Amino acid sequence: MITFNDILHAEGIDPAMVKLVRHQEGGRRGMIFATSRQPDGRAKVEAYQRVQSHKVFDVGGFIASFIVTPRGDTLFFGLYRVNGVDTCEASHRDPIFGDDASGKNLYDLAYDDRLGLYEGRLSIAWGGATRSWWQWAERQPKPVVAIREPDDPPFPGFAEFYVNLEDVPALYPTWQAILRSVKGIYLLVDRETGEQYVGSAKGQESLLARWTTYAVNGHGGNVGLRLRKGAKYQASVLQVVDGDDRIEDVESMWKRKLGTRVHGLNRN
Repeated sequence: MITFNDILHAEGIDPAMVKLVRHQEGGRRGMIFATSRQPDGRAKVEAYQRVQSHKVFDVGGFIASFIVTPRGDTLFFGLYRVNGVDTCEASHRDPIFGDDASGKNLYDLAYDDRLGLYEGRLSIAWGGATRSWWQWAERQPKPVVAIREPDDPPFPGFAEFYVNLEDVPALYPTWQAILRSVKGIYLLVDRETGEQYVGSAKGQESLLARWTTYAVNGHGGNVGLRLRKGAKYQASVLQVVDGDDRIEDVESMWKRKLGTRVHGLNRN
């Protein structure tokens, strides 16, 4: 069994100098991981982890940062040296949740590229103590669960593509880029009852942005779906539409064609 400490040793890093940090979200499911997959996501997550309520990082040491995926995997994000600590200025807010960070500890974290090969690819077994969001590497030789291949498989095309909404933030980066580039009409299917909902991504929202909102809060702001707490949906693309001029007409056509106003989950 290979452990994360074995990898640290192989790169000349003393596990006694490393704290393992597992970012958790307090019920705001998937936001940190989803942010990390955005084009500017690394900088945002790095800014987020610099802010801490307590002095948990040791100046002169390292943190090995991990992010929990929507599937529950503990995925390696990066290695950072702790150079110092200061205090957040008034009205400082973290860039992911927008929480007020005034007066909290603000760490100077310098990125170390020695484990860059494993970023976004290596996952470990954190163990049962999930509430312990940081642990000493030397005392906790975490087993390596998997090291994924770096290349994404080809996107199957919109006609064949479907995904469970909670898995959207964990999609391959190239697949996310495709969904981020288009707008259109999508179909949600309740995986337990088979009931259907037709929606559209328009304006400033892409299909990826719309589905990510569902993945985070379960309803995407829709009043009818908000009442169906705990429902799990499968998402697929019905039609890609260029521009917003006719997208509402196309959306209405699909609602009529699939009968989702009468027999489904659409309320208008």
